[in-house]
Amino acid sequence: MSRRVDALILVMIMAIAPLVPMASAHPSIGLSTDVNHVILSPGEATNITLTINNNGSSIETYSISVSGFDSVWEVMPSDSNVSGVIPTFSATTNIAVRLSTTALPNDSGTLTITVTEPDANVSSTIDVQLSVLPQYLPAIDASSAGDNGLVEMAPGDEVNLSIMVVNNGNVNDTILLSVGQSPDLVAFWSNWTSGGGSNNTGGNNTGGNNTGGNNTGGNNTGGNNTGGNNTGGNNTGGNNTGGNNTGGSSSGSGSNGISAKSGQTGWEVRFNDDVLDMMSPGESRTANLRISLPGDLDPGFYGFTLFAASALGNFSVNTTLVVNVTAIHDLSFTHNNGEILLPGNNTTTTVEITSLSNADGNWTFEAMVESGDCSVELPILQAAIIEDDTYDLDAIITAGANTHVNDVCTIKLQATLDHDTSVIEQYTFTSTVGEAWGLSMVIPTSIKLDVGEAETFNVA
Repeated sequence: MSRRVDALILVMIMAIAPLVPMASAHPSIGLSTDVNHVILSPGEATNITLTINNNGSSIETYSISVSGFDSVWEVMPSDSNVSGVIPTFSATTNIAVRLSTTALPNDSGTLTITVTEPDANVSSTIDVQLSVLPQYLPAIDASSAGDNGLVEMAPGDEVNLSIMVVNNGNVNDTILLSVGQSPDLVAFWSNWTSGGGSNNTGGNNTGGNNTGGNNTGGNNTGGNNTGGNNTGGNNTGGNNTGGNNTGGSSSGSGSNGISAKSGQTGWEVRFNDDVLDMMSPGESRTANLRISLPGDLDPGFYGFTLFAASALGNFSVNTTLVVNVTAIHDLSFTHNNGEILLPGNNTTTTVEITSLSNADGNWTFEAMVESGDCSVELPILQAAIIEDDTYDLDAIITAGANTHVNDVCTIKLQATLDHDTSVIEQYTFTSTVGEAWGLSMVIPTSIKLDVGEAETFNVA
């Protein structure tokens, strides 16, 4: 029984050992600090208050120096000398501690503070434990895609984009990727446990990326609040980011405002590989994002939220990728001949124009004769053609007076988009001179007849 008690006491001593300040003291110099364990995340800073007790018999001046810590720690005493300390009294001074943003957990160590009384050449030291918190910080950047994150695509296009993912934390981490909502970390770990580490997350296809809420429980890493640094200040507070509940998102790609017309499948926006295993601190990798657009999609700007989540830190970040769906302007033509075209006369032909565009457009029309003895005139030279609608354009064709039956007149119609004159649609059609039968009679203006005699005259 006594051995068991002794063992328990030994374990307790080992557990609290880092909390007991290690000091090597000269009897005339007493030292204490307000904290004996400084715990910081990379980039953070704090102060240590050092108290010096003059246990000697004369007024003293003390010099202060620090040593023993890694280069990622910047430790600066606010005073290099503390003067005029009366016997049995004490003086306090601050020591600033700042941790580099590149610090790793294995950069933890011990800070030794040395206080020296130069006249007697005696000194005392006290140790403070320095610990670097693990930091889980994924980063995702879409600026390399398109024009700084703005990707221009036409309906029906498919593209694979390179998205940069970085582990900005200070520990190895597995980063999960998704579109439209934060990755389902609960499902990730469930699959990892049940699959023996296989972790098949099921693809991240935004056509049905409903993870059922994705409440990751915040960024509480379970060890960031170590409790040793709560001795009067500098409690890091646990690093709880307060939830990260993205609230579902069962719609298509997960972003608002996306409209695909009836009869069309939705968008496909997904990462080809949505799990980046064991990225080392500072490591960057390229993830492939696949975007496939339906063929009949209204033009406009559509935003997608791209998420990167730390599987170990229960923390996610996001960025926005914008797809500019461009307008496509296309027309189809048919024509119906009007009344029969006769030499010297005209007829009105109607050209039916059907919009195959995904946007409305204003068009300017021009008609010209490519061959044949005829002329053409357009009563209307400009018109707005509505998306998916038809427009009837009249063309007046006049045949030359000397044309004959079955003579062919070839007409070319050209339509130019007003706001982009590089978009030109052309249509060629023909009109044929018909035939008609008729008689005319020309009688001489005067006829002279003699009684009892026959007279012959011509009638044209």
